[in-house]
Amino acid sequence: MPDVVRAASRRMRHLLPGCCFAFALGATGVLVLPALPTPVTLLGLLVCAVLPAACRRRAAGWPLAAILGFALAAGEGHRRLDERLNSSLEGTDLEVTGFVASLPVRGVRSLRFDFDIVSGTRSPLRARLSWYERGDAVRPGDCLRLVLRLKRPRGVVNAAGFDFERYALVQRIAATGYVLRVLDAQACAPRPDIDRLRAVIADSIDAGLKPGRIRATVKGLAIGDTRELGDADWDLFRATGTTHLIAISGLHVGLAGAVGSGLAWLLWWLWPRLCLRVPRPQAMAVAALLSAGAYTLIAGATLPTLRTWLTLAAMLAGVLVRREVGWWTRYALALVAVLLCDPLAVLAAGFWLSFGAVAWLILAFGRGWRPQAWWRRWLLPQLGLTLALCPLGLAFFQQASLAAPLVNLLAVPWVTFVVVPVLLLALLCAPLSGLAALLWQLAAWLLLPFDTLVATASNWPLGRWTLPAPTPTSWVLALLGTAMLLAPRGWPGRALGIFGLLPLLWPAADPIPPGVFELTLLDVGQGQAALVRTATHALLVDTGPEFPDGDDLGDRVLAPTLAQLGVRALDGLIVSHDDLDHAGGTASLRRRLPVAGIQSSAPSVIAGARHCLAGQRWSWDGIDFEILHPPPLLPYLGNESSCVLRIAGPGGSALIPGDIGEVIEGRLLREQAEKLDVDLLIAGHHGSAGSSSAAFLAAVSPHEIWYSAGHRNRFRFPRAEVLQRARAVGAAQWSTATAGALHRRIGAGRATSGARDHLRRWWREPPGELDGLH
Repeated sequence: MPDVVRAASRRMRHLLPGCCFAFALGATGVLVLPALPTPVTLLGLLVCAVLPAACRRRAAGWPLAAILGFALAAGEGHRRLDERLNSSLEGTDLEVTGFVASLPVRGVRSLRFDFDIVSGTRSPLRARLSWYERGDAVRPGDCLRLVLRLKRPRGVVNAAGFDFERYALVQRIAATGYVLRVLDAQACAPRPDIDRLRAVIADSIDAGLKPGRIRATVKGLAIGDTRELGDADWDLFRATGTTHLIAISGLHVGLAGAVGSGLAWLLWWLWPRLCLRVPRPQAMAVAALLSAGAYTLIAGATLPTLRTWLTLAAMLAGVLVRREVGWWTRYALALVAVLLCDPLAVLAAGFWLSFGAVAWLILAFGRGWRPQAWWRRWLLPQLGLTLALCPLGLAFFQQASLAAPLVNLLAVPWVTFVVVPVLLLALLCAPLSGLAALLWQLAAWLLLPFDTLVATASNWPLGRWTLPAPTPTSWVLALLGTAMLLAPRGWPGRALGIFGLLPLLWPAADPIPPGVFELTLLDVGQGQAALVRTATHALLVDTGPEFPDGDDLGDRVLAPTLAQLGVRALDGLIVSHDDLDHAGGTASLRRRLPVAGIQSSAPSVIAGARHCLAGQRWSWDGIDFEILHPPPLLPYLGNESSCVLRIAGPGGSALIPGDIGEVIEGRLLREQAEKLDVDLLIAGHHGSAGSSSAAFLAAVSPHEIWYSAGHRNRFRFPRAEVLQRARAVGAAQWSTATAGALHRRIGAGRATSGARDHLRRWWREPPGELDGLH
């Protein structure tokens, strides 16, 4: 019998890693689905997988594990979609009771926080709320009775950029909205919440340090509080490959575990009799898990930190059960442990980056690779890690940092082994406010070299490498090619891995022929940004909104989308006027992308801009561009001074009128009526009632009208009367609010397409209709 048990144990050890990897691969399958399979289909898949296993077919293990992983992830996806706010409650005033569930983020005019609603909706859910003009801060765990106006999570959808709907699904956010009024600020007793302790620690850091990126970095490293880091700061860290260091990372949780393990070793060394009760290796493993778990709680027990703790537990599993477990088996167990706790972790970039980095470290050091030269021990792992994570960085962010190996060579040991220990000591001394304040200041002083390094490295030539996100096929080929290139020395055909990277480095393009132009109206919410591309040139008209808290969509939407479309530099930028919904992303976009020339009706507020004036003309690749408004002597009138651009080629024409109203439309009718007749019109002022007059639409006589508007915006753009006027002239109508980014190649016979339909994913809201139209 012992021989049978040992044989079964050996077989299990050989089968377990493969089944774990198959399980993870199956869960990954939900990433590419436009829609989730029905529960009946999932049940059928499980039956088909279980039957061979029931017949004891040896090959059934891996397929069964893959189908189980897929079914678990898809089932969790159905559950979270069902948790979202019922659509019948959107836009209605709801009286709810709930608890503040996050650290509040204070903006210029609002307070933003997550709120766990326990009553007032059809089922409990978590909502992300904005509280405008709020003077008093709320604390995590506070019980409030509020009147809210909610809607289902909905973000902008473009060729690339931040996907809020996927983020909301991962974070279990079932609704977004804002507070109308407070009914009871103390509706019930506050609930215990670790975030209350984090808020106290954050306040103590704020009291001892000056506002700025270093203070924000201290809070991020100490307690995972990144509220003060703006888009510009995150862009800086992405450009230098140091984002993994800023919030609580695996290195920091591992270091906390190492501290606990070291204390246990010291305790067992001082009192050897403890070994008679608990062996020292097991005591050290338990202490490591406890100290890492405590640090995870202080960091807010967020998904990334929980993922790190579970990975650490899986890696220590062999020690705890007193069995020799290979590194790849531990890795596979960690994968399954994370996916069992959160089957949709595969939707988060951090999941892939974390496990990708660990896989490379096992590949590099798992077989005892130890170069003798000290510089090789430091440099080669960083170079290998940059190469290993390059396909993942391009897939999620459309960029990779070529400066990362050198920056991380200096930053990782400095932050991990110098700064973080000081921060851990400060956390331990938090009850002693005076000592803790000195340690916070010491940590800030130690971060100065790191901050200087990343600020300098972000400006290095070729420091940031931007490419379109790879297709699933080219991504898989790149991963295989990377694995071959990083294989151990002596691996046959290792150099052939470079061919797997070629589709990633030189992605397939869809060239625009001369005499044809592409018009893309980006989905930027309540704002406007339109991209015009010819065979060899690119022009952007407006840059979307800036929000009251200072953030904009230049980093989140414009730069990634332009990279995805193959635009590495702009030959021109027109900012129609200086309203924040049209000019908000200008500064951040210029920080990310070279811009050859800028025109605006308000050049004094944009550095290096020149005035756009009626009569200006130029031609690119057989396409004619002309500014129709404003005339030279017109004073600046805000919306009415918007640059009006006409684009015409052999196969069609388009008009982008900015935010002009009926007065300027009438002037154009009187003075330039012959130039208004176009095929495609982007509606003036987002479809407001004061624009797109019946006479103007009759003169333009467009085949299509596009509206740039936010979903359920408070202005109700496009207005119903404008839709009726457009219907009267027989124009097809599209809105970014319902269809996402709009795209058409004019002159090539291609119809208009919306990104929400063309790039359909199951976690996104489906394309809507605009009063029975597109």
